[in-house]
Amino acid sequence: MSPDLRLREGAWLIADAHYAPARPQLYHTLLLARNKGLLPDQIILFGDIFDLLFGDAPVSIEPNRKMVDLLIEIAREREVIYLEGNHDFGLAPLFGDVMRVVPRTAQPLIAEWAGKRWGLHHGDLLEGKGYELYTALIRSRGVVRGLNILDRLTGGSVMKRLNRYNLGKQPCRKIVRFYEKQKQKMDILMRKYEIDGWIEGHSHQDIQWEYGNIMYVNLPAFMCGGGIGRLGGREETVVERITMREEKGSHGVEK
Repeated sequence: MSPDLRLREGAWLIADAHYAPARPQLYHTLLLARNKGLLPDQIILFGDIFDLLFGDAPVSIEPNRKMVDLLIEIAREREVIYLEGNHDFGLAPLFGDVMRVVPRTAQPLIAEWAGKRWGLHHGDLLEGKGYELYTALIRSRGVVRGLNILDRLTGGSVMKRLNRYNLGKQPCRKIVRFYEKQKQKMDILMRKYEIDGWIEGHSHQDIQWEYGNIMYVNLPAFMCGGGIGRLGGREETVVERITMREEKGSHGVEK
């Protein structure tokens, strides 16, 4: 089977920024990179780019309009692929005219790079039947539209409560026994898909491991220090972590 996408050397892989008006770092980073001419030809968004963005809920779009518009502008200049996450979904009506939007049901996206096949996924898979039920429910158009109506009727209290809840989380922590858990997952994925490697976000761990002949990459979560993955790292890595700098006289990229 042919790959769904050909990755490009130097592509940016951005995961888990959880952008919100109270957490605007990704907007400033992308704007800086665009203004300095530092954006790569290809950008892959690995989901949870927004903290709360649902295509069928205008009440979630309005607070994020600045970031939405910037992504649309960038996608008119660069190739952008958006893998939906569990905080941002139903996005084809918003972005589908300018970028490729990949819903969870169409993930993993199988990509080719350096002569190898890579599975690309937000990362929330094989989480059990309870999670599958939950994620199907929150993506239901009826549920999302109901949330939109309820938020309007209550003067925005629903979205405010969700925002407060999300901002109160502690997402930048190491997960106990993460290697063992991911090894079990990779054993299943290697049997299910014809792949040489797997790249995902979701867990905020910023690690790269080799399971047998399969390379596993969990991308840096942008919200945890502003890290972006750049495809084509050192010899022992697949993805190099970079950040943007705004210091006077800097070229803007820090490894």
